[in-house]
Amino acid sequence: MGQLFSATPNHAQHQDLVPRFTSYFNNFEMGSIIISQNTFRLIVSLLQKGNIQEANSTIRYALKEIDNTQLDIAVTGESGAGKSSFINALRGIGHEEKDAAPVGVVEMTMERTAYKHPNFPNVRIWELPTIGATNLEPKDYLDKVKFREYDFFIIVSATRFKKIDLDLAKAIKTTKKNFYFVRTKVDSDLRNEEMSKPTTFDRQNVLQQIREDCVRNLKKNNIEEPQVFLISNNNLSEYDFPIMIDTLIKDLPAQKRHIFKFSLPNFMEADIERKRDSQMQYIWLEAFNAGIFFSNNEVEKLKASLNQYRVLFGVDDASLKTLAKHLQVPEEQLKEIIKSPTLLETEKEETIGEMLLRYLKNFFIHGGGPLGAALYYNKIYYLQHYLLDTVTDDAKVLLKAKYSGKQFKPKPHTPSSAHIFFNKYFKNFKVENKIISQDTISLIESHLQKGDIQGAASVISVALREIDNAPLDLAVTGESGAGKSSFINALRGVGHEGKDAAPVGVVETTMKRTPYKHPNFPNVRIWDLPGIGSPNFQPKDYLEKVKFREYDFFIIVSATRFKKNDLDLAKAIKIMKKNFYFVRTKVDSDLHNEEIAKPTTFDREKVLQQIREDCVRNMKKNNIDEPEVFLISNNNLSEYDFPIMMDTLMKGLPAQKRHLFMLSLPNVTEAAIERKRDAQQQYIWLDALRAGVSAFVPLQIIISNNTMEKLQKILNNYQVLFGVDEPSLKALAKHLRVPVEQLKDSIKSPTLLETEKEETAGEMFMRYLKNVLMNGGGLLGAGLYCQEIYYMQLLMLDTVADDAKVLLKETYSGKQFKPKKCTGSNHNRT
Repeated sequence: MGQLFSATPNHAQHQDLVPRFTSYFNNFEMGSIIISQNTFRLIVSLLQKGNIQEANSTIRYALKEIDNTQLDIAVTGESGAGKSSFINALRGIGHEEKDAAPVGVVEMTMERTAYKHPNFPNVRIWELPTIGATNLEPKDYLDKVKFREYDFFIIVSATRFKKIDLDLAKAIKTTKKNFYFVRTKVDSDLRNEEMSKPTTFDRQNVLQQIREDCVRNLKKNNIEEPQVFLISNNNLSEYDFPIMIDTLIKDLPAQKRHIFKFSLPNFMEADIERKRDSQMQYIWLEAFNAGIFFSNNEVEKLKASLNQYRVLFGVDDASLKTLAKHLQVPEEQLKEIIKSPTLLETEKEETIGEMLLRYLKNFFIHGGGPLGAALYYNKIYYLQHYLLDTVTDDAKVLLKAKYSGKQFKPKPHTPSSAHIFFNKYFKNFKVENKIISQDTISLIESHLQKGDIQGAASVISVALREIDNAPLDLAVTGESGAGKSSFINALRGVGHEGKDAAPVGVVETTMKRTPYKHPNFPNVRIWDLPGIGSPNFQPKDYLEKVKFREYDFFIIVSATRFKKNDLDLAKAIKIMKKNFYFVRTKVDSDLHNEEIAKPTTFDREKVLQQIREDCVRNMKKNNIDEPEVFLISNNNLSEYDFPIMMDTLMKGLPAQKRHLFMLSLPNVTEAAIERKRDAQQQYIWLDALRAGVSAFVPLQIIISNNTMEKLQKILNNYQVLFGVDEPSLKALAKHLRVPVEQLKDSIKSPTLLETEKEETAGEMFMRYLKNVLMNGGGLLGAGLYCQEIYYMQLLMLDTVADDAKVLLKETYSGKQFKPKKCTGSNHNRT
């Protein structure tokens, strides 16, 4: 099996390491990343400086720290509360198994006792004696049980928490350690309540009463914002146990999260996915650190990795034997429904090398793993991801069977269901960045799950039609001279002197409400409203006169402190259940004036903070609670709060309007460009699915003239969307005072669909398709096949987005343009 890539990444590849490294970890929530923010920043900093050796050294140290980290959890509480049962459940072992914490109806814990995890000896759960049994004051108790050794405390009770527990919590708080209250045996409480009140029993009402009683009692004893979790040791997948685990993970230092996640038993699919994501990060870091060196003991390492993953996810032979006994089925019947036990067995007349090649090919077609980050490593790391995903799927199969109570049926080895890939794809995006609502996603997924492809396609068609036809109306109002018109022009990406620009001037230019259509998106209208309090627009009937019902949200603009009329308007808008946002403009002028006035003591951040605090203080004084205030400069939207404001506005919009709003915004930051790309990528993905990708038809490689014309039209559209079309290039060249050809030399999209010498359109497409596969797989990354035009759309989209980033960087760098070097083909993309 040959090497996949050259032994040493070239300079361009090194340059690409920073965005690839950061973009990979952007896929994970902050609380789930296995390296600390400081370590992450240090690695990024070293990569930016080109210090690859030191970056690798930092990664090695971080991985070593993860491997060797110690986790100590203290569990205390009253006698009979179920501390020992809780500890056994956390360790995933039965009460009668070897090394289980002893349980009984009398107090079993007289001394602090450590229970090691059966698979992770670095994880110790300490059972502490009840504080009441020691006759010690809380502070002395903590010293006796050596409180400094624990990462956090769990205080357990089966009834109301006692005063001594609360005093202990206060004492723990003074030591700056985290503590959590766990109320056990809620299943017993529910059962007893149902027996005593069979006709009026309400499960949720009873749970709410238990929770409120706990919280009320804790608050009465000056425990502010107590974290209380209701659980049953008999069924940890119910009640608050999953929420508690999420909380504990978020509160732990990064290097301890990894081992804690893996020490937990599999209660839900979310637990399994969390383990997979954690191990995936570990593999990715190991791969990044190892670079691209070829391993001589691949098979042995893969077998060791597979065995390790099976143990981590509870699908090893010992775990299968235990589960088979519990379910009263033959062990072989369990093995028939999962894949990992025979994953590294070769087929008839197949060598181990051929088998690995087969898996590697399969892996490229179904997602690409680290290839999705365009890194260059030994093939073993790609295969480790394949093994990990397989074991993860096995764990989910066993979990479902364990709790379903149904007879096992062997799982056929068929391509993964379309609904799984659909769900997985949209999990890559934050809620505010999805272009269809969660209800629509669930409905499509439901159709796919039932095999109703036509139903799914119909829902997608309606959703795309809604996106295409959605109107978006933004209202901008504020005092004269605040820069409303300048703000509107900036939002539309047009200059003040451009055609159809909102007129700007030093006198009030807005005498009536005026709509300004976006130059590229006619469905987007930004309305310039006259300021409230002007002669024809008095506060009493202002909203009715400006037809407030027509707008999606209001932006209230001021260049100084917001006036009483503005604040009264905000209150009125709130009553109408419309969103509103305060924008404080001309902060660049304020900073400039302050620096001139106080050259020796000028502090930029301090001045901005003073402006913000003054705005907020003024609003709160006028009963505007939690005001959203954004400081901006119409002259430079990439600075100050404009990017944050855009994020906030998008979160407040319905899903079908987000797509339009995202695309209509100017390219003021790389994040804005990436957001546009992600939105358009979702649109392509949905369009491809609607067109029938879920049928798993063979990939077609036939490029007709009609297809090429369609591709050129799509490319032109993307260039307009991202501001790299011919008119935009001319305008930018004029602004930068450079020849337009010099701009074109620095980007790729203008010549993207030109074939090379003696190359057919089909050959060009195959060259590009290879790039798509080697850089993540695009739609293939979701395990789906579709017409060639969709793959090309994704490639064109990425290329145009990259071009927009190049132009953005040069626009704000103030440096002279330099043509971008091309190696080999002008169309190559790494």
